Amino acid sequence: MHGPVTNNNYYGVLDGEAEGTIAKPRFREGPYPPEEVDDRLRDFVEPPSYALCEEILLGRRVLLLRGESGSGMSTAAFALLRQVTGNGRIVGLDSATDLTGWTPSSTGGYVVQGIVPEAGECLDEVALNQLTGHLRAKDAYLVVIVNRTIALPRAIAPWCRPHIGPSPRDVAQSRLQGMADAGTLSAEQLREAVRSLDVPPFKEYLAAGSPVVGVDVAEELGEVAANHRTLEAAADNLRIGTAEEAGTLLNNVRRSVDDLALTATIALLEEQDRSVVERFAARLRPLLAVRGTQPPSEQANDDLLGRDIDDRLAGVEARLLSRTAGAARGYRYWSEPVVFRGKHLAEQVLRRLWLDYEGFSGVLMTWLLDLPYEPGVDRVAGRRIGQVLCLASGPDALAQLDPFARSSRSWQRRLVAHALGEVVQDTVLSAAVRAQLGQWSRLKGVEKRCTVAETCAGSLGLALPDFALGLLGTVLDGRGEPLDDDVSKAVSAALGVLLTERANRERVVRRLTDWLGEQPSTARRTYAVRAVQGLCSNGFPAINRAGVRRTMLADLFADSWEVLVPLVLTALDDDQLHHPMAQGLEALESSLGPDGRPQMEAFLGAVLRASGGSRGLRRLLFARLRDRSPVPAGEGVR
Repeated sequence: MHGPVTNNNYYGVLDGEAEGTIAKPRFREGPYPPEEVDDRLRDFVEPPSYALCEEILLGRRVLLLRGESGSGMSTAAFALLRQVTGNGRIVGLDSATDLTGWTPSSTGGYVVQGIVPEAGECLDEVALNQLTGHLRAKDAYLVVIVNRTIALPRAIAPWCRPHIGPSPRDVAQSRLQGMADAGTLSAEQLREAVRSLDVPPFKEYLAAGSPVVGVDVAEELGEVAANHRTLEAAADNLRIGTAEEAGTLLNNVRRSVDDLALTATIALLEEQDRSVVERFAARLRPLLAVRGTQPPSEQANDDLLGRDIDDRLAGVEARLLSRTAGAARGYRYWSEPVVFRGKHLAEQVLRRLWLDYEGFSGVLMTWLLDLPYEPGVDRVAGRRIGQVLCLASGPDALAQLDPFARSSRSWQRRLVAHALGEVVQDTVLSAAVRAQLGQWSRLKGVEKRCTVAETCAGSLGLALPDFALGLLGTVLDGRGEPLDDDVSKAVSAALGVLLTERANRERVVRRLTDWLGEQPSTARRTYAVRAVQGLCSNGFPAINRAGVRRTMLADLFADSWEVLVPLVLTALDDDQLHHPMAQGLEALESSLGPDGRPQMEAFLGAVLRASGGSRGLRRLLFARLRDRSPVPAGEGVR
């Protein structure tokens, strides 16, 4: 694994990451950042069931909110908690939490976004009355989202309320108003878009759909107003994106290797550049030809050009978007993204191909394993695969990812990371993902351990920070092996992502402190020494990754200097880290300036009180005293 830097090395160039961003999770265990809650509640439409739900939550402190997926239950839960807590903090709980033994740690709101059946079965009248008492004692509230398919005892009916989603038309109108408030639409454009809600076929589309349909219609009408699209094109985009249209498309292309290859490629890689789509579709054609009797297309003697790209795309309900400027590998280039004409058609087509046709998912995975890397493919394909795996059945649903997890090609391991970041947020499959990652983290080989670390460097790490930190510690351990450079870089990427959110900084610092306290021979301690050296000098992590900036000692000090006390003491007592930490503290003090001197003195006082006679601290204090004491006359340096 150690060799010249190439695109196949774990962190050779980080292609694809430069233009990407860190995916934020939909569900979390732990506090939700306030700005994330604000974003969720932007353009919120109060559902008909809201008032009754608020009444139960205020009276009983616990609300079991039941409804269908996609009806806006999650958004309603956040709005209810924001209302009853007076804008207090909202904390996510694990869907498998045993609420019969749980107590709130502080005031505020708590939410379980989809309780698992086993946890739901434990709830009874006695448990909920006890839970109400615990919540009232802490002035806290709890909303538990329960899928309608999960059975609950009749005795707990007083805590339950069915969620009735808002009207799709109201959702669409609210979303359009939000666009106007943000300056995307003018007042006249808003009026025209709202009038269009009552025009066929938008009116019929809204009447037959769920609340999420209102978002789709608003986005289409926003495009009509802002980008001069026609109402007919917007209506087509909504109509063609249905499951029925996906079935029609696949029936139309099933006897053409060329068209089926192009359809499958767009379904997995929608919005990628036309050159990528064409090259990848060409590599898929031979694999598809094996499935039937038709050979790959051969051009007739009198047609040396064949069909042009526009004709081929039109044949599979796809089109080219206008040219845009893209960026990868350190330079900018023109891109012509390929998309289906129908909104959500890519998801519907991939779902049918993956789940409904025997062996087709295996063909697609074999094809992906043999593809060269193109920027963004790991992110786009990984997330699409993760979404379709959430719809798969059987205990081996995740097994198809195994060849990618053990791949020597870094982009294929990142594909797994993006896929698992989607799957772990499924209530039912979350436990399977955690078990799989736990198993991989304990293996001797480097590749799967790198895959685990890379998975923690995304939405999974932000959603489950404590679980991620535990995995990273196991990944570093490597059954007593020396620290591998690729594993080290992968773990740094994950910790860098965790450090992008202030709520995780204390967790990371405490974990590094724990690793520093281990035996000198362990890989975790070796890694922690390098990480602390980075914090004290040029920043941590040293790798270049989109959305992550280097964290300095001053950043951690500004957040909460109390958490630094154990780390500083441990580092000062370490021969490898004493000098870097001393220099880091000196740089920190300089950055604070005269106004920050009281803070620094308070910090050093806390370090002194916690030192217990630390040899390293005495060494630091003597050095500071010596440097600040005036040199007597005639006793200069000789």
